[in-house]
Amino acid sequence: MIRRGQSAGTAISVRNLTKSFQIPLDRSATLKYRVVHLRSASRYRTLLAVDDVSFDVDEGTFLGIIGRNGSGKSTLLKVLSRIYRPSSGSALINGRISPFLELGVGFNPELTARENVVLNGAILGLSRREMTNRMEGILHFAELGEFADTKLKNYSSGMQVRLAFTVAIQAEAGVLLMDEVLAVGDARFQTKCFDIFNRYKREGRTIVLVTHDLGAVELYCDRALMLDHGKLVHDGGAAEVTSAYRHMIGDMEDAERAATGGALVDLADVRPSESRWGTGQARVISVQMLRSDGRKHVNFTSQEPMTIRFEVEARRAMDDLVVGIGIHRADGTFISGTNSRIGKTRIPPLAAGERAVVDYAVPDLPLLSGTYRLSVALHPVVHTETYDQLDYAFEFSVTDDSGRIGMFELGGQWRVHAPSAAEVPVQAES
Repeated sequence: MIRRGQSAGTAISVRNLTKSFQIPLDRSATLKYRVVHLRSASRYRTLLAVDDVSFDVDEGTFLGIIGRNGSGKSTLLKVLSRIYRPSSGSALINGRISPFLELGVGFNPELTARENVVLNGAILGLSRREMTNRMEGILHFAELGEFADTKLKNYSSGMQVRLAFTVAIQAEAGVLLMDEVLAVGDARFQTKCFDIFNRYKREGRTIVLVTHDLGAVELYCDRALMLDHGKLVHDGGAAEVTSAYRHMIGDMEDAERAATGGALVDLADVRPSESRWGTGQARVISVQMLRSDGRKHVNFTSQEPMTIRFEVEARRAMDDLVVGIGIHRADGTFISGTNSRIGKTRIPPLAAGERAVVDYAVPDLPLLSGTYRLSVALHPVVHTETYDQLDYAFEFSVTDDSGRIGMFELGGQWRVHAPSAAEVPVQAES
């Protein structure tokens, strides 16, 4: 059941909440099918979308809920919004709720933006006068002033959602439940949305945000929950829970790669393309990324050891081979580059057809949380030509457990000391 509560300081209290659905195994599309298959209606399977979940949310908390697709996040939010009734357990909610779930539901495409604002204001419990007084501010915030008298059927999907979001935040609610509202508008509009969220926090409102944007959770949320297959598996600080989620996803990727067998990337049969070029006199055969246990991975933790292992093959006799790497952020920003010559490591002479294994070992990975791409190049010591180059060819992710932000760790140390005599300000005599 879902009840309104009056417990001081607690906005939401969930106890042993379970929500299940009956999924039919037969799809009876016609009356004839139903008559012929009289017993088919009894054939179904039970989907446990939310499984015995319990937690409390204090008033004024910005709570993030994360998890993979199908983990039960949106179902939980719909139970809290009173759209679904729980199969068992309870959710006690202290205060008025404003759900931001299916933005734009209730809009009439044959009405103008102004008319829809008034109509949806009535749904929110606001009078025509209130919505009329707020009209210009709503249209300005949604960046739709010049389209105020245009029918919604002529709006783009982004314009409609911006209007829906702006109308939804007019509700004077103490608890806001939001499902993937960060996809609203462009980066500038999203910044405006978060300004609103921060204002709500200052006002002591409670915000529950379901999202896949881990960066937003780390930046704005005081606390986070992580669901997996309907169960609450992590509850704690935002950085702690997002770190656990990244580790889970990374371990799944590692397991999938291990199940397929072989190296992380096998390049023996890869033909040159836009991302691979060179004379071909030497070739990269395989690339592996290894943790300290010597096993292949694609997910690493900040400041743990990481080794990048290359297997290279000479197509002619050579004694001046250099292996180089470049690391880029997922958006293409170049972070770092080096090669075996800079590292004062000479690769021994290779005969035609001979292979060598070259390791680049990083004792304490300085990268912070994010997805990164690795480029690889083979060339002579005097870089007059490129034997083989693969741009942005290999992807790996890094998780930082400490909550630091940015791209890399500076390695500095904090110290606190008393100011010296010269630094103490002199008080003027009166």
